[in-house]
Amino acid sequence: GPRSGSGLTRPWSHSPGWLLHGCCCSQSDAVMGKKRHAKDRAYITKTEWATEWGGFKAKLHAKFQQLPFHCCALTFTPFEDPVCTDDGFVYEIVHIVPYIQKFKKHPVTGAPLAVKDLTKLTFHKDGEGNFCCPVLSKVFTDSTHIVANKKSGHVYCMQAIEELNIKCKNWKDLITDEPFTRKDLIHIQDPMNLAQKELSKFDHVVKDLKVERAPEEPYANINCMASSDTGRVLASLGTDAAKAAFDAGGGGTKSEAERILAAAKQAAKAAKLAAKEAAARVDSTPEAPDSIIPNAHLKKTGVVFKPGAVTWNTDEPERDTASRGKKGKKKQRSPSPPADPSYGLAPVATKGIYLKRSQMQTTGAGSRAFTSSVCEPVTVNERAVIKMEKNPTKKGYVQLHTNMGDINLELHCDITPRTCENFLGLCETGYYNNVKFHRSIKNFMIQGGDPKGDGTGGQSIWKQPFKDELNSKLLHSGRGVVSMANSGPHSNGSQFFILYKSATHLDYKHTVFGKVVGGFETLSAFEKVQVDDNDRPKEDIVIQKVTIFVNPYAEDEEPEPEEEEPDEEAEQVGQWFSNPYQNDLKVHKSGIGKYIAPSTGGPVRSSKSSTSDIPPPSKKPKPIGGNGSFGSFDSW
Repeated sequence: GPRSGSGLTRPWSHSPGWLLHGCCCSQSDAVMGKKRHAKDRAYITKTEWATEWGGFKAKLHAKFQQLPFHCCALTFTPFEDPVCTDDGFVYEIVHIVPYIQKFKKHPVTGAPLAVKDLTKLTFHKDGEGNFCCPVLSKVFTDSTHIVANKKSGHVYCMQAIEELNIKCKNWKDLITDEPFTRKDLIHIQDPMNLAQKELSKFDHVVKDLKVERAPEEPYANINCMASSDTGRVLASLGTDAAKAAFDAGGGGTKSEAERILAAAKQAAKAAKLAAKEAAARVDSTPEAPDSIIPNAHLKKTGVVFKPGAVTWNTDEPERDTASRGKKGKKKQRSPSPPADPSYGLAPVATKGIYLKRSQMQTTGAGSRAFTSSVCEPVTVNERAVIKMEKNPTKKGYVQLHTNMGDINLELHCDITPRTCENFLGLCETGYYNNVKFHRSIKNFMIQGGDPKGDGTGGQSIWKQPFKDELNSKLLHSGRGVVSMANSGPHSNGSQFFILYKSATHLDYKHTVFGKVVGGFETLSAFEKVQVDDNDRPKEDIVIQKVTIFVNPYAEDEEPEPEEEEPDEEAEQVGQWFSNPYQNDLKVHKSGIGKYIAPSTGGPVRSSKSSTSDIPPPSKKPKPIGGNGSFGSFDSW
């Protein structure tokens, strides 16, 4: 038909008016309802052409489907034992290992992939069973930025990594304290890059790649084998395959996949170590003799100090103990006198309790012998040995030698004196030697100090419980806090625990008396040990011995500083600027104004002063009268 403008004309747009006027209805009512002429167009629209007139119809796009973070990227089902690749795709270990063994490529991208490239993940859950961040306790959702640490395998939210690692430049895992770099962060879910997890673009979906499992023989008419898993287990009993699986640590696809992954990791690690040793042999140089190596004695004893830790430093020269004497000259402080058996100033540890000879008290044996006929005669009064309760002003330092490594502890002797005295006394007497850590709870703490090894024994150096020393400066905040274990208020003995992470619910209930300042890798090894249902480590963690480096309670008492004689020359120098007339004033009378001379009314200088004979300058008198002066009116 004829066209008008860019669209097709409608059939009724050019109809003659008499065809419509002859009807019983008006023209507007005849055309599709009332007032239709106001909406009528003289051409066919694009929608009408596509839907009613057989025009081009757009293709329908598939709905965007995103893979949830808690589902396997191979089976699209929730995972139980997750592993991931470096690009952030999570799989169930039971399904991904056979897939890689068969196709040897990435299920999503199609790139080459090996079993050793997988990283085993550890997801954390809250009390309601939801996946959450173990640090911020933030529940993971589809819009949470989720990352994993490749070194430890723990999964966090990106907010915790940014606040506690990146901004603080603390490149250590928030749970295991293992060092890592920014490249070790694996982004499990990024809300700003959702197209990466579109299911329709996965390689195994596009190419329809699957791992077919061998069908299992059905067991009919046997009630005990109604389940296929039960039948498979019963059929494999007593076979060589079952014996090999038992020797390897268990049967089933999950155990087999974990063994394959562990073997691949071990092989890759061994190859890397061999390459490193080969390079070291090529670049090796003869080692310098111990005579020119600083701190060679520490190298022989195996003492290791964590760099940057607030602990003792053997590389530092001894501090100068000199005190400043008269006229700005330094004088060395005299060394402490040696301990005399008859009069001991140095405290002696007797079963952990520090004793010393009193300077004021005697044993009283002479008085008893003089007034009693039963006591043996004694003619010499000896000094009494008394228990010393010292409140030191500095820290103590000890090193726990365990079968998994050494741990350096700093003790707050200046804040909790009695608790630290008990701990150092037990260490000095060998109480903790060969004592096991009997309780370990991951992400919480490890407890020890009980000679029985079951958490029911142990006593203090005073053979009775002692009081708590709670202080707001010492809280259960941070990894490595050392605190006393108790069974209630003021029931401290010998047991103590070391925190794996903060436990603020223990504040003001247990006495914090120290912290770990070296050997965090040993503490991480403690946390990795498997435990049974009663939280007892399956592998023994034993304190072999304890080395005390600084014990403020066993040090000699420092003598009180002697009062220095006043320096006359120094006093005169100071008076020259502050009060230069002090030595030149004469006393004329007693009471107020004793330095004021009656005749002059001002201070009189002594004859010692070289300026005392010089008279003060006299003022020139003003002329009286004459010469136009207005000082007097007598001449008027």
